[in-house]
Amino acid sequence: MANDTLNCLIGIVGYSPVLDTYPLGPRLMLGLERRFAGLEGIAIENMTWGPIHIVQHFQDDDGPRPARLILVGGSSSSASPGAVTAYKWGGGKLPATLLQERVYEAVTGIVDIDNTLAIGEHFGIWPAEVYVVEVDLPMNCFGDMVIADGDGRKTDVALSALVGFSPAASIVRVVDMVAALALGGREGEVLALKVATPLARGASFTRHHIARYEGPML
Repeated sequence: MANDTLNCLIGIVGYSPVLDTYPLGPRLMLGLERRFAGLEGIAIENMTWGPIHIVQHFQDDDGPRPARLILVGGSSSSASPGAVTAYKWGGGKLPATLLQERVYEAVTGIVDIDNTLAIGEHFGIWPAEVYVVEVDLPMNCFGDMVIADGDGRKTDVALSALVGFSPAASIVRVVDMVAALALGGREGEVLALKVATPLARGASFTRHHIARYEGPML
């Protein structure tokens, strides 16, 4: 697809092909492909790679030039397992030393949607319209599901009892939310903003995260 015809790019950050049932895995990809089948100007990419690779992908002469980008990934923290939430990316630059921490995490192999957003913002690769769809995944969700798969516990009922939410239902919610953002025109403007900001000082190991801004659109 030529870049000048790419209206919307959907990227799954942290995609894993290991488990069909994982909320960021093959069933999500299949669900998105089916929802947008036959529609021109929409592409779906497996963004398993780290943030630096993603930056290079967008900077390449043949890289994507979408008018709208939707990134799908896991939440940075877990408060309501299985919940699916959408945000509009509001940007924000981090101080150089704090950004360097993000880059360090990225090059050590951490694939994280917050890192991806902050690093991509620093390098100016994002289009004017960027949306984020997050799935609340408990810290041990992937490992627990791998063990369950090895034990033959592959039904959604069994997995729901194990991880505390229905992976199948979360996948459906992600597909529906992505479709609303990809096809819904300006409806995304009512979403809360997600912006880059450092954590408050005082922690023994200083980190920073992407904050949720509930105020008016800027």
